[in-house]
Amino acid sequence: MSSAAIRTVLPLATITCSAMLAMDLYLPAVPDMQSGLGLSIPQGQATVAIFLAGLAASQLFWGEALHRWGARRCTAAGIALLVAGSAGCALASDYAVLMLMRLLQGIGGGASTVVVPAVIKSTLSERDSHRGIAAVSMIEAIVPAAGPVLGTLLLLVADWRWTFGLVALLAVAAAPFALRASPAGPPAHVATGAGYGALLREGRFVRLALAHSLSFAALFVFVASGPQVLNPSWGMHAFAVAQVVGVAAFIVAASQSGRIGDRLGRARTVQFGAWAHLASCAAFTLLLAGGLAPYGVVLAFWALFCGTLGVRGPAAFSDALHVPLPQIGRASALLVLMLLVCSAAATQITAFFLEAHGLRAVAAGMVLLAAASLALVLRYPSDSP
Repeated sequence: MSSAAIRTVLPLATITCSAMLAMDLYLPAVPDMQSGLGLSIPQGQATVAIFLAGLAASQLFWGEALHRWGARRCTAAGIALLVAGSAGCALASDYAVLMLMRLLQGIGGGASTVVVPAVIKSTLSERDSHRGIAAVSMIEAIVPAAGPVLGTLLLLVADWRWTFGLVALLAVAAAPFALRASPAGPPAHVATGAGYGALLREGRFVRLALAHSLSFAALFVFVASGPQVLNPSWGMHAFAVAQVVGVAAFIVAASQSGRIGDRLGRARTVQFGAWAHLASCAAFTLLLAGGLAPYGVVLAFWALFCGTLGVRGPAAFSDALHVPLPQIGRASALLVLMLLVCSAAATQITAFFLEAHGLRAVAAGMVLLAAASLALVLRYPSDSP
C-alpha cells in the first residue's frame, strides 16, 4: 500500500478493532458477570446475542446515514454510541440496563462495518483499496483469536466491568485518528433512484455479495460448531488449537491477497477460491465418511479453508463494492447484513444435525454452502458501473 493509503487504513482499522473487542474481550467475563449480577446462564448468553442483534439491525441505518451525514459524522456517531454503551455496561447495576447498553454497543459498532470499507473503496485506488480491505480483514481475523486471551488476562487483575471499560478507553483513544481519516462528506451526491431497492435489483451486486456471504457462512458453521464436535473427540483444547491454526493461515494468506489479485485479477481470484473451497470441503467430507480424518487432517483442512478465504475474501468484498459511488455505503451495509444473516441461518440449521452426525454434519453443511457460492460466480458477473 502507498503511504497515503496506510494513513487512511490504519486509523479506521483501530475503530474496527474497538468494535470487535466489544464482543470478543467480553466473552471470558460472562460467567463472572452472571455471578456478579445474579443472572442465569440463558440471561448471560442473551447479553452476547443482543450485541449481535444490534450489529445486524443497524447495518441498513448506517448505510443510509453515510450518504446523508457523511463518513466523518457517521464515524463520530458510531464512536459516541460505542463509548456510551461500553461505559453503560461497565456501570450497569441490573440486567435490564446491561441489555440496553449492550444493544447500544452493537448499534455503535455497526458503524465501522459500513463506514470503513466504504471509505477505503471510495477514496483509494483499486490496488490500494484491495490491499486496504485485506489489511482490515487480517485485523478482523486476529481480534476474535486475541480478544478472549486478553480478556482472560484482564480478569486476573480486574473484574468483568473492566472488559467494557477498556473498550470505551480504546475507542476514545482511537477517535481523533479515525475522524481525521474519515472524509467530511458522503462518498458522492445521492443520485436519483439510489437506494437499497436499486442495489437489490442489481444482479451483479447481489450475486457477488451472496457468494461472499455463503463462503463466510461456511466458516461460521465450523467455528460455531467446533467446541461441540472437536473437544469431545480430541480434548478440551482441540477447538482452541484449530482456531489458532485457522487464524494464522488466514493472516498469512490475506497478506498476499493483494499481490495475488494483481496477478490473477479479482474475478479469477474469487473463482479460484470458490473452486478450492468446494474441493477441500468435499475431500474432507469423504475422508470423514471413510473414517480417515484424524485430528491432524482436521487441522490441515481448516488451515486450507481459512487460507483460501484469506485470499478470496478481500477480492470478493472489494469487487462486490464495485458499485456507483452514491451506493457504496448502502452496498457495504447490505453485504455485511447478508453475511450475518447467512451465517446465523446456516449455523442454526446445522445445529439440528450435530447430535446425530457431529463433524460430518458440519462438513456436509460446508459442502452445500461452498457449492452454492461457486454456482454464483462460476460464470462471473460482468462489470456494471
